[in-house]
Amino acid sequence: MLRSCCSAWLLLFSFAVHAGELEDGLAAYRSKDYPQAFIRLQPLAELGVPAAQFTLGEMYRRGRGFVPSAPEALPLLQQAAAANYPPACIALGEMFETGEGVKQDSEAAAQWFEKAAIMGDAQGPLHLGVHYLRLKEGRDFKQAATWFKRAAEQNEPEAEYFYARLLLGGKGVEQDRPEAMVWLGRASAHGHAAAQRFLYLLLQAETPDRALALRDLERNLAAGVAALDAVSTDAHYGFDKTHPIKTGLGFEAEWQYLNALRGPKGEVVHYQRLGYCCAFDTDAAESGKGFLDQYALTYAGLAKPFILYLNMFEESRPQAPKGFSFVPAPAD
Repeated sequence: MLRSCCSAWLLLFSFAVHAGELEDGLAAYRSKDYPQAFIRLQPLAELGVPAAQFTLGEMYRRGRGFVPSAPEALPLLQQAAAANYPPACIALGEMFETGEGVKQDSEAAAQWFEKAAIMGDAQGPLHLGVHYLRLKEGRDFKQAATWFKRAAEQNEPEAEYFYARLLLGGKGVEQDRPEAMVWLGRASAHGHAAAQRFLYLLLQAETPDRALALRDLERNLAAGVAALDAVSTDAHYGFDKTHPIKTGLGFEAEWQYLNALRGPKGEVVHYQRLGYCCAFDTDAAESGKGFLDQYALTYAGLAKPFILYLNMFEESRPQAPKGFSFVPAPAD
């Protein structure tokens, strides 16, 4: 009896020590102290702790503290996935989907995403839904809708948004605008910027202009988000036609820049192109003449829209205009 109690106590003590070491290692990883994270996590990975195996695998995979190395990442992620650790299943699914360090295999990718989904992780059905939209040989909207709905029911904002978009278009599911509005509202409440921008337009009166604005929004969102790193201290920057913001070449560069902007408290920014003005000489245009684009910007609580002047013909390192903020860089 005494031996049994001692064994149980030692097991609990060992678990507590490992848990403390794991938390210290994960904290070091989150703070980007990768050498300390490796020191803490490597022994735990060798002991078979899935979270340590996964995090160490991601360090090798992403090149955090090491030169990126898929061959070293792969066995660690496989060990964690074999222990039914959902994030490792997601990582393996991503690798097989793109052929990152392994032979590209769409079916294997789906199997790993589905394994995470079966274990109840919302990222599993989300990734599976995106996977069925990305299939090279015929996208499967029905499967995508099924998995997006499953993730949306677990309060996953990206899935709520994607499922709403499929409901709006009647792709893979019967078209249902009221239901789509419900899911857009849920995604918006969870802080999903694209959902907030769609909802903003859909709540306006139905007019040809609104239909055009919705089509423009789809193109704008598809452009992606620019990486900004500062807010200008110049009160004229962007607001005065003599101090335009040089976003880079083409409309997509303008949209990427505008997609990165937020209000002073992080509010989602809505924008509309008003037209162009202010011809200037530039070698970047075939005609030798460039024009500035004018955009009206607004966000929740703003009484009157701001007008910004953007220069798509010349490149610089654009900043957010004074009084605005921007989307933070993705966390490691």
